[in-house]
Amino acid sequence: MKTNAYQRAEMPKGTNSVIDQRSLRASNANLLTVLRPGQHVLDVGCGSGAITAGIAEQVGSDGLVLGIDRGAELITQARQKFAGIGNLSFEAVDILEYDTHLRFDVITTARTLQWIADPIKVVQKMISLLAPEGVLCVLDYNHEAISWQPAPPPEMRSFYDQFLRWRADSGMYNDVIDRLPEMLESQGLRITLNQDESEYREKGEDGWQTHAGIWSKVAEMRGTQLVSDGYVTEEQRQIAIDTYDKWCQTAGQSMRLYLRAVHAQR
Repeated sequence: MKTNAYQRAEMPKGTNSVIDQRSLRASNANLLTVLRPGQHVLDVGCGSGAITAGIAEQVGSDGLVLGIDRGAELITQARQKFAGIGNLSFEAVDILEYDTHLRFDVITTARTLQWIADPIKVVQKMISLLAPEGVLCVLDYNHEAISWQPAPPPEMRSFYDQFLRWRADSGMYNDVIDRLPEMLESQGLRITLNQDESEYREKGEDGWQTHAGIWSKVAEMRGTQLVSDGYVTEEQRQIAIDTYDKWCQTAGQSMRLYLRAVHAQR
């Protein structure tokens, strides 16, 4: 039986090896334009808390930061790693099931809406938790607009296309960030920022192998789900990894992940 969107979005084991490398300044710098001392901030889909901890530093001891994620294991890691930060807490809960009397000056969600079927429900829920004049900040991808130079091996291109189909068939939007402004405006919010935050590396730059090699990681960690759901065979998955690793080391020159930041206010 094929899995649904909720199951497909579950973080595979080993995902934190990728997300733990992120930081506020390197991976979510758009927030620096809105964070102020004393604010109450909600981080939706916080993972293991690497970016959330940076947010807590920005709002200071008079502020309050809560990170939520439905991955209980990730939340356990976040609580252990950042236990010493007094204005920071974490809760394992789905945003649609989260209830609180608190209202937040800033609600942020980064690289999360891409994993949600029918994201308008999540958008509406986050808006309901905003304080008057609060700001909703979203950072996410359009996976259809990825750019490799030169083209990756056909085996990886085929895997990538199946990965997008696997996502789309469950209701996820591969181009969610480009749909988002219209979603937010339909809910009565005013767009205050819509800017390119694309992640780009060239061979020879620091981080090239990690950046370009993300699709080998996806094939390793998510690829088994595609095999189970019948989108690729195990042989196709392995060949995609092998040929793409070789491309990263030899022919590959650059890769751009299309990423945008969209902020909106009541």
